[in-house]
Amino acid sequence: MESRPTTPFPLPGLDDLWAAASRIRPHVHRTPLLRSRWLEEVCGCEVHLKPENLQRAGAFKIRGAINALLCAQARGELGPAGVLTYSSGNHGQAVALAARILGVSAVVVVPEDITRVKRAAIEGLGARVVACGFTSEDRHRGALEIARESRAHIIPPYDHPDIIAGQGTLALEALEDLPGAEAVVVPVGGGGLLAGVSIGIKSLRPEIRVIGAEPASANDTALSLQAGRRVQTPPSKSVADGLRALTPGELTFEAIRRHVDNVLCVDDDEILAAQQNLLEREKLLVEPSGAVAAAVCARHISRAKTVRVRARAVIVVLSGGNAELPLAGGRVR
Repeated sequence: MESRPTTPFPLPGLDDLWAAASRIRPHVHRTPLLRSRWLEEVCGCEVHLKPENLQRAGAFKIRGAINALLCAQARGELGPAGVLTYSSGNHGQAVALAARILGVSAVVVVPEDITRVKRAAIEGLGARVVACGFTSEDRHRGALEIARESRAHIIPPYDHPDIIAGQGTLALEALEDLPGAEAVVVPVGGGGLLAGVSIGIKSLRPEIRVIGAEPASANDTALSLQAGRRVQTPPSKSVADGLRALTPGELTFEAIRRHVDNVLCVDDDEILAAQQNLLEREKLLVEPSGAVAAAVCARHISRAKTVRVRARAVIVVLSGGNAELPLAGGRVR
């Protein structure tokens, strides 16, 4: 798949991130930075967690969703059919919440194997759920078919400047709280969060390293960076269900290509171990997708010379906390 852009939208800049931050402030939590004793013991450096699992709707996604809906409302794009999106879960919850805040209806196209907790949360926020296939492409095609009939306004999960700008507000908060950071580790699926955070970080502090964190079995962004163009990978069964995109978005990949220093991968066992350590050591419930950046930090980042990234102060983004707990024993998922 070639990387030539086909979208008419430009990448957002720092001014767009600041405007988004002002726009969404009444509707989102300003999550804190929390020191991680577990990761500091493992890495030998200062590690600060950005716990977006404590965000409204349980994930960072509300930042982009509410920004996109507010922008669409200001442009007069929200009609009586409301909004429509396609999501593995967290973006769907965020759009459902944003739609409820604005008083419009919402439909969310989800995979047939969506976790019970994510589907229940979307429906609990008042959105209608439609199951369609198993991949992000399946959901996208299903959403387009519904939109043609209903004329609902589509809110994409990541590849749109309003979504990217909203997600990038996380970087503004993190740098305000820790201006001395030397690296920021961010999970990547379709790339909206990594794109927005990298734009914010590199615009304000270009010397800070921005590291993407990806499951080894869903490494489309890492492979795309290596190839210098967007590539497509086979469907993945990674436990990090929110990061199973088959290819990066067009806009998001352009931002990542320009601003991200590296994308590092970890396997599912490392992801589950990080999820368990975050729960047991830090008392933070995160889903597997939300633990990937912590797993990358544990494996690849230290003050030592033997790792991929050397840093003295690191920010690790925990992207979401919509996890299913086991009935008895075992690992959280």
